[in-house]
Amino acid sequence: MAQQIIDFEVRPDDIWIMGIPRSGTTILQELTWLLRNDLDYEGAKTNLIFRVPFFEHYLVFNEKAIEERLKMNPGDEKFLNKIGSIIKDLEEKKGKRTIKTHLPFDLLPPDIMNKGCKVIYVCRNPKDVAFSYYTLQSKLWQINYVGDFPKYWNFYKNGNSMFGPYFEHVKLGFEKRNLKNVFFLFYEDYRKDTKTYIKKLAEFLERPLNEDELNKLLDHADIQNYVKSKQHNVASRFKDVDNNKLQFARKGVVGDGKSNFTEEMNKEADEWIQKNSEEIGIQFPKF
Repeated sequence: MAQQIIDFEVRPDDIWIMGIPRSGTTILQELTWLLRNDLDYEGAKTNLIFRVPFFEHYLVFNEKAIEERLKMNPGDEKFLNKIGSIIKDLEEKKGKRTIKTHLPFDLLPPDIMNKGCKVIYVCRNPKDVAFSYYTLQSKLWQINYVGDFPKYWNFYKNGNSMFGPYFEHVKLGFEKRNLKNVFFLFYEDYRKDTKTYIKKLAEFLERPLNEDELNKLLDHADIQNYVKSKQHNVASRFKDVDNNKLQFARKGVVGDGKSNFTEEMNKEADEWIQKNSEEIGIQFPKF
């Protein structure tokens, strides 16, 4: 897909939501779409992939996976066919486009920056990201990772994971944090003071909120409400290895990953994080 991705015609009013998987991009998609669409909560009941397409979804759900899924669930045909035509549909789409991607900046069309598109980059502590990704990839039927977490962590820290290496991805986003068209945020800061960060996001997207609008959006974005909502159930067509519906957004808890590391793994991870953080100049929020 490399040439198709690089040749994608970017529009100046595109908004791109970026971050390595399990960093918090899903909730940022939801908030961004609502702010761009005048808080249309009724419209937000529509499947999130149709409202904020996952640009390179075909990389993780290709023709073979689609064919297998259809045999298991013929009723998913519309949804699955949509995955195969996302870039084509985006090219043909009239009006504003909000796009989610897990690709790093250097694998995306350079016109994203050249044309001044607004970019929202969300970053999350790698321990939480790694454990959340391990949990997801162990349950998704088309991936079905069968090793334990220590083995997965070894792959992850060495850059042998989908959309990795982690720090190379984050470095490219962090370097652009001060550009006026880039909104860089840490997921931990967002969870600690969600109200402030929704206000900042609204200002960045030039859609100011009054107090009532802000409180309603805050309630909608509450992680407990969001994962239980009809919207989230509609948005998640993921299945686990036993063909049951899989809850895509899991807990969203800050620090959840650390508790699943052994003492030795924590020591190793802390040293790895410190070394790479110092090289990049990034400082992760304390929790």
